[in-house]
Amino acid sequence: MHCLHTGRTSLPDVPPPLDRGRLFLFVHDAGGNAGIWRPQLEAFGRCHSALAVDLPGHGRSGGLDGLPDPAAYAALLESFAGELSLRPHVLVGCGLGGAIAVLLALRAPARLEGLVLIATPPRFDVPDEVLARCRDVVRGRRPQHFGNEAFSPHTDVEVMKQAWGEQVRTDPRVALGDLEACRRFDGAVAGRVAVPTLVLAGADDRLAPPEDVRALAAAIPGARFEIVERAGHHLPLERPDAFAASVLSFLGEPS
Repeated sequence: MHCLHTGRTSLPDVPPPLDRGRLFLFVHDAGGNAGIWRPQLEAFGRCHSALAVDLPGHGRSGGLDGLPDPAAYAALLESFAGELSLRPHVLVGCGLGGAIAVLLALRAPARLEGLVLIATPPRFDVPDEVLARCRDVVRGRRPQHFGNEAFSPHTDVEVMKQAWGEQVRTDPRVALGDLEACRRFDGAVAGRVAVPTLVLAGADDRLAPPEDVRALAAAIPGARFEIVERAGHHLPLERPDAFAASVLSFLGEPS
């Protein structure tokens, strides 16, 4: 598995030190990769340590396929954290990454200092027509889709281009598998999460509307829910400063 991290570089197969401040582990959304978290690596890396992973088959990680469901990804990340001997950390997931984070919090709560879930509803509404379009891309019947439906109307086109640039780093077959994996997530298990949790939603998110994300927050005992204005589904990329401020406030850290 490939990852990006803050702090000093290290030799191949030697875990980076990641010994500054708190430790953050970032998990990307369906079809994404670690590169989408570069603004957070820069912001949180000033006083803390941060690590962002490419899930299998995504970005620069090995494999031609992703894993079949969020539970399989959670099991893999638990092994990944153990292999690197990661100290207790704040787990941050967006979309599919949020679903993975919920399940990992159930598997290994002692490993976590906190949980931050972004644009993650109890159940993902992935329309049949979206899956059909992705299958056509995989079959070579149509080009990849680069639309603006995942963004707020207030988002600058340069930010959109950044997201689209990361999108093409993951094979369309893997992206299709991710959407199918999203459909297999059942947020009913969130009621058993026993880790301090912050749930964030973009006010203009049309893929995971705020009212749906609020429902997941309501299921998690003691979770804090916040809506970030002028943000869509790519909230951390669209409003990185507001995102960092919300997370650091939740953790009681200076912004």
